[in-house]
Amino acid sequence: MGWMIMLLAVLLIAWFVMRGQMWKTLLVGSGDNAEDIEAKYAYLKSNDIRCQLRSEAAAGMGIADPSVRSRSTVKLNVHKNDLERAGRLLDEYGKVPLSL
Repeated sequence: MGWMIMLLAVLLIAWFVMRGQMWKTLLVGSGDNAEDIEAKYAYLKSNDIRCQLRSEAAAGMGIADPSVRSRSTVKLNVHKNDLERAGRLLDEYGKVPLSL
């Protein structure tokens, strides 16, 4: 029974390690830059790019603190197989006219 638990633990660790290697951080920002990264995330998602938006609050910041957003870091992660296409789309991002 003990060997089954050890096997399960090893499989879970391997899964987490491999899962982390599938995502590459494309952009990192904080404060006002975070809003731009969020907009780029939405743009990539609308173009069927597999991506994630991760937010990490600064150490010691409380949830109720309204200034947390300006001190938190936002990361835009893209699946490794979509990295090249995401780069091309972000090159075009600034050239796309905004619709009102």
